[in-house]
Amino acid sequence: MKLAVIEIGSNSIRTSVYRSSKRNRFKTLDRWREPVRLGKSIAQSRLLTNEQIEETIDVLKKFQDRIQRYEVDSISLIATAAVRLAKNQEQLIFAVLKETGLQLHIIDEQEEAYYDYVAVHNTMRIKDALIVDVGGGSSEISLAKKGRLKHGLSIPIGAISISDLYLKSDPIKSSELANAKKAINARLDNLNWMSSEATFVGLGGTLRAVTSILNREGKKKKTLHNSIVTSEQIDTLFNRLLHSSNEERSKIKELSDGRFEVILGGILIISEIIKKTPSNEIRFSNFGVREGYVFNYFHKMNQAKD
Repeated sequence: MKLAVIEIGSNSIRTSVYRSSKRNRFKTLDRWREPVRLGKSIAQSRLLTNEQIEETIDVLKKFQDRIQRYEVDSISLIATAAVRLAKNQEQLIFAVLKETGLQLHIIDEQEEAYYDYVAVHNTMRIKDALIVDVGGGSSEISLAKKGRLKHGLSIPIGAISISDLYLKSDPIKSSELANAKKAINARLDNLNWMSSEATFVGLGGTLRAVTSILNREGKKKKTLHNSIVTSEQIDTLFNRLLHSSNEERSKIKELSDGRFEVILGGILIISEIIKKTPSNEIRFSNFGVREGYVFNYFHKMNQAKD
């Protein structure tokens, strides 16, 4: 069976095409993405603009054409924080259905954290894991103990929202930085279970970019999955980017697709989270919500067959 999953995120729309193999496993046949900054307006007004809705539909139509060559059995269209937080999400759901025939499923906070856990559980041999997914509009934090999910939640802060609401200057002022940290910690202070001994597993666009930069500069392997970065490396990179201009950040190839505008907000969230844990390093997972969704999808399919 072949399945295509399109994920509408806060910073981009991503698509992957999968073919099921042995029980609950699959092979990724292709993947691609296109930057669409839905999270930018959400941070300010909690509304998707007509232009953003039109751009989303144009991208979805283009992706549908590309998916066709794989003769998939099914297409799943899911959306995360940017659409979840939008007051006019029904407008997007209706427009997408009318223009593409696709039914948009908005993943709730618990689902998103759960799918992150499922992805990590199935691709990493880690029994005790604190799983942190910093996205554009939200961050998901989950704790697994002995391979079982104990806690999982989503907090409405992400790389785009922190950058757009607090880190507005170029260069960024120290007062802005202090206010951003205060806002992040207000969301973290009651999560006492983050102090549990566990491997810190990080995923999402911010950490993908950070790991790519550090691997390239350290001349390490190009395979990102299971790469380890230390909190010291992250802090050093943050300080370097903090003292660079927007133009200078835009020239870093891993940030050239528009991520340079929001990378500092994303790294700041990661940095503040890791301070609440016993960890001093992060193991990166290249698999997240989409893959967790697919593992779950094929598991249900196999259960139905049985």
